[in-house]
Amino acid sequence: MQLNAPESMPSREFGLALGLILGRFCLKMDDLHYGFWTENLPVELQNLPKAQAQYTDFLLSHIPEGVETILDVGCGAGNTARKLLDRGYRVDCVSPNPFLSKWARETLGERAKFFECRFEDLHTDKQYDLLLFSESFLFMRLDTALTKSVELLDEGGHVLLSDVFKIVPDGQTAIGGGQHLAKFYEACSRFPFHQVKEIDITAQIAPTFTLLDNAYTQAIKPAYDLIVARLRTRHPWLTRFLWWKFRNTIQRYENKHFNGQRTAETFTRIKSYRLFLLRNTAAMNS
Repeated sequence: MQLNAPESMPSREFGLALGLILGRFCLKMDDLHYGFWTENLPVELQNLPKAQAQYTDFLLSHIPEGVETILDVGCGAGNTARKLLDRGYRVDCVSPNPFLSKWARETLGERAKFFECRFEDLHTDKQYDLLLFSESFLFMRLDTALTKSVELLDEGGHVLLSDVFKIVPDGQTAIGGGQHLAKFYEACSRFPFHQVKEIDITAQIAPTFTLLDNAYTQAIKPAYDLIVARLRTRHPWLTRFLWWKFRNTIQRYENKHFNGQRTAETFTRIKSYRLFLLRNTAAMNS
C-alpha cells in the first residue's frame, strides 16, 4: 500500500501511519493503541500485539447492554471496528487520516460507513447508541468534542472514552499529549452527562512506555548513531549543512526520543490513563 501525500499530513497523523507500517512489518500488529499488560503477560516487545488485543477486549467489555449502533471516532486501521462488527454491532467510522482510512476500508469492506473528516467537522442526521473514543479524544478541543457528542447521541446514549490525561501543569515534559484531567471533569460538569464509570488503568498501560523507550535506546538510537557517523564520513559538507539547517528539529527529535525518560515511571508520575463511561441525559431531563 502506498502512503498518499505524506507531506500534507499533520505530524501526529504521519507518526500514526508510520507506526502502523513498522508495527505490522516487525510485529504483525493490527492496532495503534497502547497495550494492556496483565501479570501473566511478560512486558516484551513480541507480546505487544497480545497486550493490544487485551486492551480492546477490556474496552469492549464496558459497552452497556442495549447498544446496537456505534460510532468509532478515530478508527485507526479498523481492527476495533472489525471486532465490533463481528459481535453484531452496527458501526460507522470517523477517520481524518487518509492513509489509515484506506487501510481501514480494506479491513472492513462495505460493512461500515466512513466519515473521512475530523470528528468536530462531522455532519450527519444519524444518531448513535454509543460513541467510542479509543485514544482519539486527546487530539480534540474539549468543549467542541463534548458538544458534538451530545448532538450525535440518542436519548440515553453513551460515550465510552479510554485515553491519556495530564495530571501535571502544562510545560516541558518527557511525554506529551492528553487532555487535562481536571479540565475534563470541569467540562463534563457543564454538559448533560452522567458518569456511569471511571476506571484508572494507568498501571496496566504504563509498561508500554518502558517497552518503547527500550526499543529507542537499545535499537533505534544505535542505528541512528551509525547512520549519522556514516554520513559524516562519506558526506561531511552535506551533513554539516543539514545539521545547521535543521538543527532545531533534529535536537527536538533527539531530546524527545533518546533521553531515556519516556518510561513507565515517568508516565505514571505525569499522566493518568482512564476509561470513562458517560450517559447522555439531555433529552431525559427536558
